[in-house]
Amino acid sequence: MAKNHLGYSFVFRGFRKVLEEQYGSRAALLWEKANEHYAALKKAHPMISQDGKMMILPAAALYMAMKPHDPAHALPLLTAYGQRMGEKIARVIHSVTSIPGAPELLWHNMPALMRKMSSPEKGYSRCIVSETLELVGVDILACPLCDDASALGLPEVAQVVCAMDKAYMTGFRHIQYTRTTSVAEGAPCCDYRLRYDKNKK
Repeated sequence: MAKNHLGYSFVFRGFRKVLEEQYGSRAALLWEKANEHYAALKKAHPMISQDGKMMILPAAALYMAMKPHDPAHALPLLTAYGQRMGEKIARVIHSVTSIPGAPELLWHNMPALMRKMSSPEKGYSRCIVSETLELVGVDILACPLCDDASALGLPEVAQVVCAMDKAYMTGFRHIQYTRTTSVAEGAPCCDYRLRYDKNKK
């Protein structure tokens, strides 16, 4: 399957069903238009980050196809889909962290993992808030996915990935996760806070 086709995207290929449920006979045309946008965006933005190619480009292409036809629902539909995908990933994470000893091992390595995942080498700007036995906290001040969305002229589509992230981070067994602000939604930072909680199932 050609990589310039949305069906290649393991995250967003399922959105075709959402289009069919929402728009009926118009769905095929919207999907075709989204594929045209996807191919054009990939060609026009070859320097976009690898994560941006996987997450932002498909979301942007679908948004561009839907917005002229249904401006009120384009972003909410995509964001809701992002949340559902995040919930699916959360269930996988929960299964993995249900293995005896896995949550404790993960928590022991959480400071290093958070540093790696939010590293400047990956394009993030961050402030480490806490790395104690009780709390691991990082404020993300700038996000490469938000930067990629802005480079496309569609900063709002970063909210789709943001919704996915917020959902899947809840899947860790014995680790409480909260995030109350988001750069994608215009806040100064994404305030990631993780706490070990042996009672969280």
